[in-house]
Amino acid sequence: MSKADTILIQTGLRGFGFAPGPVDGLPGPKTQAAALAWLDAGMRAVAVAPDPVTSAVILQGSARHPVTEIALHCSATRPDWMAGQSLVAKRAEIRRWHLANGWSDIGYHWLVDRNGTISAGRAETVIGAGIAGHNAGVIHICLIGGHGSSETDRFSQHFTSAQGISLRQLMQGIGMRTRITRISGHNEYAAKACPGFTVSHWLNEAA
Repeated sequence: MSKADTILIQTGLRGFGFAPGPVDGLPGPKTQAAALAWLDAGMRAVAVAPDPVTSAVILQGSARHPVTEIALHCSATRPDWMAGQSLVAKRAEIRRWHLANGWSDIGYHWLVDRNGTISAGRAETVIGAGIAGHNAGVIHICLIGGHGSSETDRFSQHFTSAQGISLRQLMQGIGMRTRITRISGHNEYAAKACPGFTVSHWLNEAA
């Protein structure tokens, strides 16, 4: 199994609430244990849910919101921000910013670092806080970087090729467990640069 395939499995396991350890593409004991737990839970679920194609669902109280969209963001930090520190440390700092806003947790569901490392933020089953008035049924992904960017810039002007590869793999993994119908940028809903490029142009480049 390739590293990319393992990353897809790890992000999927995290999205379903299991704990595969770091999303690093290495099928270690935590990943294997999480996969076995998922298989066990899936076998039990078949008895009550005969259709195995199940969309991820975000919960808010008793309301259920099927996930249909991925929204991309940036941290608006310089390329050397917290250089030499782990994505775990960067996630903690971004979470501190969001808590200072009065939010209950970090607003994003996933973060992608400059070297392509991926870290989970909020659980996918919890509504994020990425876009005012547009969060139910949306998975929010934040790219580290993007300081001084414009909404019309190219992805490569502010982000690395490793980030691009990991982002595509992450979105593919999400799309394998829920029916994504739209991939957007924060700048499509608010007058701001975030994520620092035009998402539709980047998607066309990848096609």
